[in-house]
Amino acid sequence: MNLSRGRKLNIVISTLLLALFLYLAFRNVNLDELLNILKTTNYLYVFIGMSIGVFGGSAIRAVRWGVLMEPIKKDISFKNLFATTIIGYMMNNLFPRSGEVVRPYMLGKQENISRASAFATIIVERIIDTVMFLLMFGIALIYFKDKITDAIPSIGSAVIILSSAIFLMLAWILFMLIKPDKSLAIVKYFTKFLPAKLHEKVDNIFDSLLNGFEVLKKPSLFFRIALYSILIWIFYLVSTYIPFYSFNILTTGEGTSVIRGLWDANLLLVLINVAMFIPSPAATGPYHYICKVTLVNMFMVSEPAALGYGTATHAMSFLLFLVAGLIFFIKYNYKFSDIKRQSAA
Repeated sequence: MNLSRGRKLNIVISTLLLALFLYLAFRNVNLDELLNILKTTNYLYVFIGMSIGVFGGSAIRAVRWGVLMEPIKKDISFKNLFATTIIGYMMNNLFPRSGEVVRPYMLGKQENISRASAFATIIVERIIDTVMFLLMFGIALIYFKDKITDAIPSIGSAVIILSSAIFLMLAWILFMLIKPDKSLAIVKYFTKFLPAKLHEKVDNIFDSLLNGFEVLKKPSLFFRIALYSILIWIFYLVSTYIPFYSFNILTTGEGTSVIRGLWDANLLLVLINVAMFIPSPAATGPYHYICKVTLVNMFMVSEPAALGYGTATHAMSFLLFLVAGLIFFIKYNYKFSDIKRQSAA
């Protein structure tokens, strides 16, 4: 298979990031102690927690996607929405960012709707997820401000910058909803300085985004989408929290800053979401590093226990998405050659 220069570069960068963050995560860790923890852990809580996130979270995502699709087509099969969501996550784990391309293609094929219309809802979905993440990130910064500053003294100015960035991003998203024509004019003013092909591509994506935002202007749909978005976060929060019991994170640790309750799990979930932005395959490396740094520095958990949590939850989530994704992939008679073609389009 011939790969373009851009794809080769992406593979090289992803591989380097994976190696770098795995090195940072496992550096100076007592591997014998880590292996002992992984061998003796009761994985029931890990399985339950990750199943809630993988299947419960994906089910609510599928329902929300159906709401986003209502202006295009009503009564889309939940089975098709759920299967496509699971396959999309599996593809993202195998080939970063491919799921966003694969999902519109698959749903369009199943439900006889245009790929462009389905893709517009994916963009809106990502914006909604970003808004939810920013809100939770802002809450975490406020709630854990003193603890973050104590653990990482130099982060004070970074917190101010991040808080300002969160406010500006939310303000811009609100502006797009209220004044779509003006926001489009602003984007087109800046994109005109880009090369012609890139200029056209950015404008088309932004046009699709604004079209997708129309669904949020209908009060009944808006409140349903908001409710499902909150439920998705709750499912992921519970999914993050339950595996703590497998590693005794709630009852053991050094010092007094041991993880307590869902608020603490929320901080870890927020920072795990930051790791997801790093283009490493399945967030391998960044996920482990974030788990270690957060649990050790913020909550005084031992490094082997923190990495045990990160390694076990990451592997379980990956396997659940892989097995379920392959089952749906085979059931719907998809071929990887079709996926490659769509990803390259």
